[in-house]
Parts: sequence; C-alpha cells; structure tokens
Amino acid sequence: QGEYQELISEYNHLEWYSVSSQLMKRICQTETPQGIAAIVRKPQWSWDKIIDGDSMLLLLDRISDPGNMGTIIRTAWAFDVDGILLSRGCVDPFSPKVVRSTMGGILNVPLFTDLLEEQLEILKEKKYVFTGADLDGNTSFYDMDFSNRKVVVIGSEANGMNDDIKRRCNYLFKIPINSGADSLNAAVACAIIIEMAYRQRHYQ
Repeated sequence: QGEYQELISEYNHLEWYSVSSQLMKRICQTETPQGIAAIVRKPQWSWDKIIDGDSMLLLLDRISDPGNMGTIIRTAWAFDVDGILLSRGCVDPFSPKVVRSTMGGILNVPLFTDLLEEQLEILKEKKYVFTGADLDGNTSFYDMDFSNRKVVVIGSEANGMNDDIKRRCNYLFKIPINSGADSLNAAVACAIIIEMAYRQRHYQ
C-alpha cells in the first residue's frame, strides 16, 4: 500500500481497499498485474452535443481485434478526435483487454456503440462529409481535406468497409505505400489519418 500512498492521499474521497496478491490476479485477469485496479462507471456522452459541433468523428466498421480497438481509442484521444462511432460487429470497447490498451482513452473520448442507420442519416442531414479509407480509393490521402464536419471510416481488418457504409462515403481515399506491402494494420492506418486531420485542423 505504501507505494500508492500518494495516490490515496490525492484521491482520498474514493474508497480504497488492500487485497491479497492472489485476489488481485483474479480481479485483473493478467499474468503480471500492476498492483492497482479500479471500479469505474462507464462514461455517458451526449450524442446531440457531439454532432452539433464542427466535429471530427471516427466510424469504426466491424473492428474485431481488441488490440487494434484499444490502440485506435488511445490514438484518437491523443489527436483530439471528437467522437468514435462503432458499428455493430465491433469488439466490445469495454472488454478488459481493450480498456487496458486505451491507457485511459476510453474515459476521455466520447464513444457510441451499435451505430444505427438513423444516426448515419442524421449525420448526413447535419452536413457531415463521409470519407473512407479504402485500398481501391480513387483519391490520395495527401489530397484529402479533414477540416470542418468529417466522418472518417475505418473498415474491418479482414473485409474493409461494408457496402452500405461505403455507399455513404463522399470520398474514398487510399494511403500511398510501398507497392510491395499488401496493406497497413487498421490501427496504424487510423493513426496516420487522424494525425493528418489533427495537423490540418490545428496548424493550417
């Protein structure tokens, strides 16, 4: 308990419990837990508030790998993405592996799961421009404008975007890469895209 005394003092309005190492291993579900765990209420975010702004939104379509999901959420937090929309078929963002890999991002980026058709229609009505990363895209990533109201779609690791979402895209773009490389990991591609969006929205 001594090594966490500073945290305990800083957050003394919380309830703190000391447990055995065996119990901690069962709680954390990892081989080498870090020695501290918390019970946290899921954040609640306002859909209307997010979409009424000049927002940069990520739409993740059937991202199934927990590591990819966690990395995307963590990176979205780092580059000021205003919200993340998850289609049905995505991995549970609140599963233990995803939560750990977000490194706190899960508590700081507005997240909306099980995206509905009606919500996509509302975004269109609000004049959001849909852009999708696609291997067959006819626009270079470097020519894309990520300012103003944007939805950036990242498709599943195995199959890319589903056809319904793809048809909604105003632009399909691709990231130019070495022709010998087949493709980029979904989380890496997403990081490249939202870093560019951050630069355009904050430094141009």
